[in-house]
Amino acid sequence: MASELRNRLVLATILGATLFGAPDLSIADAKAADAADKAGTSVPLSAADRSKMRLTVYPGNLAMIAEQRQGNLAAGRQTLKIMDLPQTLLDDSLLIGADETANLQLLSTTEKTNPQSGYALLEQFIGKEVKIRRDDDLINATLIDLDGQALVKTADGVEYVPTQNIVMPVLPDSYTTRPSLDATIRTSAATDHVSLAYLMGGISWQTAYVGHYDSKTGTLDLGARARIVNNSGGDINHASLQLIAGDPNQNSPRPMAKAMRAEMMMSVSADSASGGQAARSKFENFHVYGPYNNLTMKDGDAVTLPLLDNRKINVDREMTFYGNTSMYYSGKGTREDFIRPELQLTLKNDGGTDKQSPWPAGQIRIYANDADGIPVFLGEDRMNLTPAGQKAHLILGQASDITGSRHVVEYDRKARKNLPDEVAATLEWNLKNSGPRDETVTIEETLPANWKIIKESNPHQNLEAGQVKWQIKLPAGKETTLRWSVHSDE
Repeated sequence: MASELRNRLVLATILGATLFGAPDLSIADAKAADAADKAGTSVPLSAADRSKMRLTVYPGNLAMIAEQRQGNLAAGRQTLKIMDLPQTLLDDSLLIGADETANLQLLSTTEKTNPQSGYALLEQFIGKEVKIRRDDDLINATLIDLDGQALVKTADGVEYVPTQNIVMPVLPDSYTTRPSLDATIRTSAATDHVSLAYLMGGISWQTAYVGHYDSKTGTLDLGARARIVNNSGGDINHASLQLIAGDPNQNSPRPMAKAMRAEMMMSVSADSASGGQAARSKFENFHVYGPYNNLTMKDGDAVTLPLLDNRKINVDREMTFYGNTSMYYSGKGTREDFIRPELQLTLKNDGGTDKQSPWPAGQIRIYANDADGIPVFLGEDRMNLTPAGQKAHLILGQASDITGSRHVVEYDRKARKNLPDEVAATLEWNLKNSGPRDETVTIEETLPANWKIIKESNPHQNLEAGQVKWQIKLPAGKETTLRWSVHSDE
């Protein structure tokens, strides 16, 4: 892992300057120190020594922690015992540094150590005194070996006992409940802190949109919150949080830790820098939201924070029927009954106050007031990342007051020698509006290749190749019919 770390050390200077406001992660050339002797001084660095912490959460179960830990580092060689690292740490992403005057050189690192299993703990007591639990008694014994069971020697002789009956006198000094890492370094001057940056899995975020639809004005009152979920296996305490909207390339799945608590707690335990809508900035091809200050969340928590202020947006309401190609090859009388159209809202991102803000990807839920003024859930959909000036299309479900039936009215096929059959057909949509208001319905049909419309009761619009659509006005409480004829001789 040491060679991989050295390849990342140049990036550490940039991370330190950006996240901590000073060049804390400047690293000198460490190649000459690879053969150094084992360090004689050990400096523990636990979570309690942390003085600064920034948590950056990306889409796709990826997060980055950049932190400073206070420690008295003298000039010379020493080993940093970095404790309380997350269970989902990507160990080959770790960066270590200090201020420039320390001229920190990384000599070597160990692999991260995971919390030890009970069997691994027992191995450290081979040849030592333990106790055996027998009913309500504890018997003195010496642990001789482990082989599925424990081989022990007591005053009565040597015997095998189940490992769960072994009682250890103490925990080994090396025991830790969280992963840790040892890093041997050399400094040319004393320093009082070390800076770390690393990637981890188990923390994710998504945008949670809430929209209130008013069909009379054709507007949607739209707002958004950020929902951050911590399944990293550890707690986050007093962190500065920033959220990244965008799509960083990732080549491997990110590790997840088993949540320690079954329930998900919803809370707002951090304040954004602006007090309402989160501050937004751009970094390379990403949009950055935050910082949110003093974020604290336990393992298993889901925290919601303000992201976008509510604003009214004009929307277009559409109901669309879709017809496939199979019926064009069917005979007369083929029909589909009680088809319901897809209900869709189309809205354009106006860019917000600065006319440049995108809508991050996330889940959107839409409500509307009933006749008594009480909100009713209409439906939900997935919002893709929508830049300013672009449109989002949201499917709410199927309309309840509009129904249709589709059938073949006429069908004629003539065989031709050495040529494709000549086919002519007439199809029909019967539409019914049982609702209290006039509607405009869209019908989209996909025609087989080389088929052409030769006659129709309403003019169509061409979409992509082979796709056409009609827009039909459908008065309240009325029925109407769309009929068209097609022909193919190719």
